[in-house]
Amino acid sequence: MIDVALLFLVAAAAFAIRRVFHIPLIPIFLLAGMGIRYAGLALDEDVARAALDIGLAVLVFGAGMELNPKRFGEHQRTVIGVGLAQFFFVGAGGVLLARLLGTSWLSALYIGLAISTSSTLIIVRLLKSRQQMFEPFGRILTGVLLIQDLLIILMIVILTRLPEGGLSMARGTGGLAALLVLSYVGLRWVMPHIVLRMKLDQETLGLTILVVLFVFMGLAHFMDLPIITGAFLAGVSLSSFPVNSVARGLISSVTAFFMAMFFIVLGGLIDIPSAQEWALAGALTLFILVFTPVVVILIGVRMGLTARSSIESGLLLAMTSEFSLVVVLQGLLIGQIPAEVFNVIALVTVLTMTVTPLIATDRTTWRLMHLLPSTAPRKLDGAGALRGHIVMLGYGKGSSIVLKALKKVGHEVVIVNDDPVVVRDLRNQGIPAVHGEGSDLRVLEVVGADRARLIISSMRRVSDAENVMKRLGPDGPTLIIRVFDPESAERIRALGGIPVMSADAAADAFMKWHQQVFGEGAAVDVE
Repeated sequence: MIDVALLFLVAAAAFAIRRVFHIPLIPIFLLAGMGIRYAGLALDEDVARAALDIGLAVLVFGAGMELNPKRFGEHQRTVIGVGLAQFFFVGAGGVLLARLLGTSWLSALYIGLAISTSSTLIIVRLLKSRQQMFEPFGRILTGVLLIQDLLIILMIVILTRLPEGGLSMARGTGGLAALLVLSYVGLRWVMPHIVLRMKLDQETLGLTILVVLFVFMGLAHFMDLPIITGAFLAGVSLSSFPVNSVARGLISSVTAFFMAMFFIVLGGLIDIPSAQEWALAGALTLFILVFTPVVVILIGVRMGLTARSSIESGLLLAMTSEFSLVVVLQGLLIGQIPAEVFNVIALVTVLTMTVTPLIATDRTTWRLMHLLPSTAPRKLDGAGALRGHIVMLGYGKGSSIVLKALKKVGHEVVIVNDDPVVVRDLRNQGIPAVHGEGSDLRVLEVVGADRARLIISSMRRVSDAENVMKRLGPDGPTLIIRVFDPESAERIRALGGIPVMSADAAADAFMKWHQQVFGEGAAVDVE
C-alpha cells in the first residue's frame, strides 16, 4: 500500500507541475519515476510489473479511441502518403544513424522503429487545446497517427517473433488481421448499437466498455500476440462518434490514473545515461526535429495540403510516440536489446515530447512558409483583371447561402479554402477557387484582395482574420468576419471589421451590407 500511495502522491505532483508550467505530462511522469528510483524509494517488483502491464494496456486503449477512420475519409490518399513516408523514411534514417553511431543491426532496427511514429496522445491533446481537431490538417494528422500505430503494432508482432522464423511471423500477422476485422465490426455495427441504442445506465455502460477491452486483450493472448495489439484495437472499435465521447467520459479518470502509473514506473527503469547514450540520444533527437518536418512538408505539399497545413503537420509530428517506449520495452523484456537502447529511446522521448510543442507554433510556421518558395499558391486565371469583386476566405455550411446570393445578383466571387476537396468541388462547379491559407499574404495577392469590394471570412481561426485586416490596412475593403466569442468580436470591431457570431448571422450581415451599398431595392432571394 505504501508503494501505491507513493505513486498517487508523485502522480498528483506531476499533474500540478503540468498545470503550472504547461509541459506535456509524459516527460514529467518519466522524470518523476527516475526521481523515485534515484531517491532510493524503489517500488515493489510485483506492484511495478502490474502497473506496467495494466497501464500499458489502458494507454494504448485510450490512444485507439482517438483514431476514428471516418475523420479523414476524404483525405485517404494524403493520409496514406504522409503516414507511410514518415514511417519508412524516418525509420530508415534512424536505422542508418544508429548504425553509424556503433549500435548492432538489431538494436538499430528497434531504434528506427521507435522513432518512426509520433505521439497520438500528445498530438490529439494539442489539437484539441488549439481547437484544430476538425480542421483539414487535424483530420489528416489523426489519420496519419492511425496508419503509423497500426504499422508499429504489426512491426512489434514481427520483431517479437523474428527468432522463431517465418511461419511464426505469418501466424502472428494472421492473428492481427483477424483482430483488425473484429475491431472494424465493432466500430461499424456492434459498439454503436450497444452504446447508443441499448439505453444502458452509466455503471453498466462503463463495465461494458471495460469488458470490450478485456475481450480483445484475451483474444490477443489466446493468439499469442502482445496484449497491446488487442488493447489498441479495442480502442479503435470504440472510436466512432459519438461512441468515443461517451466512452472517454466514462473511463477518463481510469485511463488518466493508469497512464500516470505506467510512465512513472517506466521512468524508474531508466538508468543514469552514460556520455555515449547522451550523444546517441542527442543525435536522434536532432534528426527527428529536423528530418521529420522535411519529409512531411515535402510529401504533404505533393499530396495537396497547403503549405501551412504541411508545415504544421510536420512540426507536430516531430516527436517520438508512447509506442516508442512500448517497442523498446518489449525488446528489453524478451532480451533482444540491451538496457542502453531503452535508456536512449526514453531520453529521446522526453526530449522530443518536451521540445516539439514549444516549437510547433504559428510563429515558426509562418517563418518556414516564407522560406519555402515552392509552397507559393497557384496563380488564378484572370485574377489581374479583378476589381470590385468579393473574396470569401473559407467555405463552410453557411457560405453556400452567401455564395448563392452573390451569384444571383451578378457579383464576381473568388473563394479561398485550405481543403483541397472543397476547392476541387468548387472548381468543378465553375467557381473560381484558390487552394491555400486565407491569411497568407501571397494568397491574398493572388485573389486581388486589396482590390476587392468586400471580404467575407469564415476561417476557423479568428486570429487569421485579424492578420488579414492588419495586412490590408484601414483603407482596405470591408470585412465581415465570423467569430466565436464576444472578446474576438470586440477585437474585430476595434480593427474596423464587422463581426458576426454564427454562419447564419454571417449571411444576414452580408444581406445588410449589400442593401447599404446597393440600396434597399437590392435585396436578394436565395430560395
